[in-house]
Amino acid sequence: MKKIALFLLTLSAINFSCTKQVKIPLSYNVTNDALQNGVLDIYIPDTATLDMPVLVKFLTGSTLDSVQLSLTGIPAGLSVSPTTFKALPTYTEDFVFTAQGVSLGNHQLTLTSSVSGQDPKTYNFNIIVLPANSANFFTGGLTTHNACSATDYQYTIGGFIADTTGINVLYINNFGGYGPEANARVTFDPYHGTVNVPQQTIGNGVQLHGSGTYTPTTLTINYTAILTPGGIPDNCTATIVKP
Repeated sequence: MKKIALFLLTLSAINFSCTKQVKIPLSYNVTNDALQNGVLDIYIPDTATLDMPVLVKFLTGSTLDSVQLSLTGIPAGLSVSPTTFKALPTYTEDFVFTAQGVSLGNHQLTLTSSVSGQDPKTYNFNIIVLPANSANFFTGGLTTHNACSATDYQYTIGGFIADTTGINVLYINNFGGYGPEANARVTFDPYHGTVNVPQQTIGNGVQLHGSGTYTPTTLTINYTAILTPGGIPDNCTATIVKP
């Protein structure tokens, strides 16, 4: 009788071990951009607050494992709340940056995501600190190189602020090399590191529009210009630097 009971106990243990499910590791994505994968650079004025939403998206595997996010490498003068957050994916956590006296330029931060029992993932990205009035970067004498559909050339231009009560608006004299009467209006967006050149006539019959990006040292504008009336559009990229 004891042998039969032992046999049944052994058979039950074998059956349990065969039906025991193996845990599938959690697979997930982390991004701070709804249109792209990965953690991308962000921009912030030097006295401002910026919200960086981070999406942790569940892909496959365990539905019981939380993903912890941690931010490190935060420079002096920049605070962030929170620095650590943990939840079950899919979720979005807003990291709020506040800049007060942080130095201008690029600062590398690291976002680390971790799951218990798995190797952590690290994402390095830059927070690029720009002044509240980015037009100040490019006032005075400037040098530029133009790469156009017809030719490449270099020339000297000048940036000036026409309205001292406004911010992030720059006028560039001799833009595109179209002459001293050509003053192009450029607006800056320090939250995205981008510029816009709205449709305009720049003083000598040239119609112009474009857009681009900038850093504290370089302004890059892709634009289309046409000399009216009856001119042929010219597509150019102007790379502008402060000497």
